[in-house]
Amino acid sequence: MEKKTKQNLIIVIVGVVLFAALMNLHVVLQFLEKGIAVILPVIVGGILALFINVPMTGIEKRLRKWMQKTKKQPSDKAYRLVSFLLTFVCVALVLTLVFTLLIPELASSVKGLYLLVEARLPQWIAYLESLDLQSGWLEDMLADINLEKIMQNVGIGANLFLEGVVSTVSSAASIVITAVFGLIISIYLVLGKEQIGGHAKKIVYAYLKLAWAENVMHFCRTFNRSFSNFLSGQCAEAVILGILMFLAFTVFRLPYGSLVGVLTAVCAIIPYVGALMSGAVSVILALLISPALAVRCLIVYLIVQFVENQFIYPRVVGGSVGLPPLYTLVAAMIGGNLFGIMGIIFFIPLMAVFVELVKEDAGKRLDRRGKHSV
Repeated sequence: MEKKTKQNLIIVIVGVVLFAALMNLHVVLQFLEKGIAVILPVIVGGILALFINVPMTGIEKRLRKWMQKTKKQPSDKAYRLVSFLLTFVCVALVLTLVFTLLIPELASSVKGLYLLVEARLPQWIAYLESLDLQSGWLEDMLADINLEKIMQNVGIGANLFLEGVVSTVSSAASIVITAVFGLIISIYLVLGKEQIGGHAKKIVYAYLKLAWAENVMHFCRTFNRSFSNFLSGQCAEAVILGILMFLAFTVFRLPYGSLVGVLTAVCAIIPYVGALMSGAVSVILALLISPALAVRCLIVYLIVQFVENQFIYPRVVGGSVGLPPLYTLVAAMIGGNLFGIMGIIFFIPLMAVFVELVKEDAGKRLDRRGKHSV
């Protein structure tokens, strides 16, 4: 078969397959949904492995540096296993520290809120009584109530509630199973990353043209470096923002400064969005004390958040992945709109990879034209 005839045949087959897929789009979507559900633990495991690999690689490098002068060098497997165990120990220590600081603050905050509501409740009741609301509309509404219809609605609601409980329990069980399998897969991935990476590399070079295979491997190396730098910068930025919130709340004498600082540091792992969650909590807590205090709390929080988003975050995180502040903001905005929180996390290093690859390609094109600078 001639080359041109073969290409035309492939084009015809692809066209027929695409037409059939479009004509049965609902079937294709259902098939894709089932396929994603099957491989979801693998996807979750791969994402967890990406996050675990960053501190694990850093610990492994330091272990190798400390053990350089020893006569008998441990094996690569020993380095890998020790760095993996130390990573989990570090994560457990950080979580323990966070909960040690957070739970007492939450307990004291809840106790303070209870005492506040108990003290303010008579004032709220007196205020409602002072409004002298007319109760005629309430009596008319009560007179029109159909008790039998209400009982029927209660029965329907109870059935829907039970169905919702069953669905929720089933979903929770599915999430737990997926998370467990994902964690197990991530452990295998990080402990055997050289072997798995070697297999993937062989497949890429075996089934792709050499130029395409080189581009794929270059993209993977660049993304791994960018994501590692991004995650490190994001953790540093979370600590900085938590300290700034605590200092701002302390200076302006706002309540729950330490609680807001810890919540902000924990939530700020999610770029741009996470800190707003703790901001909403702080405003609600201040609102229970007084509306004026809630307004002051909101203003202080928004100012600190604005300064952090515009000046600190793009330079700490954007600088760690080699992105200008504007590109960092654009990447977070696009990723958040398309894929939510995970989109924000992954689009910043993806944008860094895209910018670096474009710079490399542009540099090669300019070199071929004999223009090293424009």
